[in-house]
Amino acid sequence: MKENLLYYHVSDHLKSLEKHLYAYSKDRKPKHLHLLRLDIKVTKALFSFAEDLYNEPYSAIELKSVFQKTGEIREIQIISSSKHLPGKLIRELKKKESFLRKQFRKDIPKYIKFIESFRKEVNLPSALPDKQIIKDYFESGLKKANQDFQNQDREGLHQFRKSIKKLMFVYNVLPKKIKKEVNLDEQHINKLQEKVGNWHDTYSSIEFLSYQSFKKKSAEYISKLKQKEMRQFNALFANR
Repeated sequence: MKENLLYYHVSDHLKSLEKHLYAYSKDRKPKHLHLLRLDIKVTKALFSFAEDLYNEPYSAIELKSVFQKTGEIREIQIISSSKHLPGKLIRELKKKESFLRKQFRKDIPKYIKFIESFRKEVNLPSALPDKQIIKDYFESGLKKANQDFQNQDREGLHQFRKSIKKLMFVYNVLPKKIKKEVNLDEQHINKLQEKVGNWHDTYSSIEFLSYQSFKKKSAEYISKLKQKEMRQFNALFANR
């Protein structure tokens, strides 16, 4: 198969995903979980881009299990690194993380084999569409994302974050000539994306801790997180 632009990047990220799965099975370093999840996010974004522009189904549903299982492990790792976390809660988090990591490592050989097969079956169009079609795609995506942001609620902010990340993943793989045509304000978007990302980490931590069956939830700590989340949320709209 001809390795066109989209195919090249999707294939490259799937190879990287296999590499990080194998590396994590050996050294268990958290960075591999972060990087393999990034590979999946980019792959999903490019498939979504292809679906919208070519009106054909390009599903990454096969990667869902890996993404979900590593997501829960990463969530615990992020929360555990927070300051002022009660000792009892840290121990329960570490215990749960150890259990999840052990389960996940057992499945890694199966995942590697599956993703290798999936990668070989990837079939994407051999050429990018007209520049104007791509420009329209970004204009429409940015308009929808901004509408979600203007709702000034948490669901809208969550959707805004997902949409912006997807657009930036696609934008980053485009040729320079097309990037100039699209002309995104990368500096502004990345700055806003970082702030929304910080809010989302806090919000996700509250959600995770509130619905897990820990023996010790530490209501005081969750209360402090809620106060922090409120400050971050309000700050996002303070100057708009």
